[in-house]
Order: sequence, then C-alpha cells, then structure tokens
Amino acid sequence: MQLFEAVFQPLSLADFRQHFDEGKCLVVEGAANKFDGLVTPEDIERRLNDGCNANQFVQVIKDGARSANLMSNCAWSPAALNKSAVTQDLQDGYSFMMPNSSQITPGIARLCTELEAFFTDQAMHADVHLYVSTNDSGNSYNAHRDLPQHKILLQSHGDAVWQIFEPKKDIPNHVRAMTPEQEQEYLTIASEFTLKQGSLLYMPPGTFHRVVRVTGPRISISIPFYALQSAEKMDRSRIPFVELFAKMKTHTGN
Repeated sequence: MQLFEAVFQPLSLADFRQHFDEGKCLVVEGAANKFDGLVTPEDIERRLNDGCNANQFVQVIKDGARSANLMSNCAWSPAALNKSAVTQDLQDGYSFMMPNSSQITPGIARLCTELEAFFTDQAMHADVHLYVSTNDSGNSYNAHRDLPQHKILLQSHGDAVWQIFEPKKDIPNHVRAMTPEQEQEYLTIASEFTLKQGSLLYMPPGTFHRVVRVTGPRISISIPFYALQSAEKMDRSRIPFVELFAKMKTHTGN
C-alpha cells in the first residue's frame, strides 16, 4: 500500500477525491499511532540545530502571526538563527512553524512525492510545514485562509481544537488573515472540533480556519499543495553519502 493511501485509511482515496472535487472539508479519524515515524521530536531538534541547511528558518508564532528570530548582524550569515531566543520562546510556551520541511525525513519526502503522483493530471506541487508546541499553552494564528493551496493536516502528536469558519458576507480577495475585530464582522463558526492524534484534516483553498488550543505537546504535519503547470517537481531523492563514503573508504584502504 502506498503511504499516501495509508494515511487516509479507513477512507479510500476515491472517497477523498470526491471530497476534493466537491470542495468539502474532511476529517478522518485514526489510531493514535497512525503517523508514528513520519517525523519525531528528534528529527525536529536536529533541524532546529542545523544552522546552515534550511532556506527558511523556524518562525515563532506570537500575537496571531509569525516571525523569525534571526541574527541579521552575524558575520558569517545574516540568516543565522538566534537559538537562545528560540529556546526562551519555547520555554515561555510559544508555538513555532518550520516551513519547507518536505525532506526532513524519508517518510515525509515519500508522502509528498506520492501526493503529487496521485494528482499528476493536475500538476500538483506539495510542501510540508510543521507546527510544533512544547506544552498546552501553545498558540496559533488568527483566523486565516490559504490561497491557492489545498491543505492536508496530519495530527502526529497531541491533540488540537480547530475552528472552521463560513463568511457572513463577501470578503475582499486580498484578505488572507483576520484581526479579531474583522473576524466578528466577516466570519461565523461553522464547526469546532478536536483533531485527535492520528487523525487527518483536509481543507480546500479559501477555507478560513484557526487552531484554538492544543492539548499538551503537539506536532502537526501540514501539507499545502496546489497546481502549477510550469514548475519543476522537487527532487526529493536521497543522496546516499554514507554508502558512497564507505565504498570510497574501502577502495582506498583508509
């Protein structure tokens, strides 16, 4: 069974495709261990401490938005992560987002590649954003929507309470996020539910949503994807450096 198919079980991919084509949100409940091994706290710690191998760094979520703690005056790199500040933010209970993580583990890379293959007819391109909280005070964004992205979210660790909104009236196309005052004016809650560990959420583009709270430490694997005919697909193949290094070491006798 393909990994992309497995994450939707017991729902079939045909059922998912029907929801996709109809533009409907979807929640699929699963066992708490369903996404074990896709990404671990150790994987995230390794990425947090790799100061040179990310084109976008971890972004801490504060006041309903996100910002990067970068050391812009660092001699070697103006994009060096201020790790001490991030550590303090985590100790203070702030959540953070890790963008461009579709290759953080072989399983995540495989999942994205299989998603793109499933939607070959639409030339879909996928990425992964990891949303992480270290305790139950973890925060999130204000109500917002993603355009033009579809989104699949896998609740890998912990639980999260979600709200899905419907518009009360027409919303300008350029508006992506709402202040609390705008939310009162433009949106009404259509659904509030707990996405439990092991469950999946699909949202079509333009769905206003928000995580209200989390239960304990959590890792949420968010997979945005959209159609783009002209772009190259990301090469997520693994570079077998250890194998090549070992062969060379044996060949040279060192």
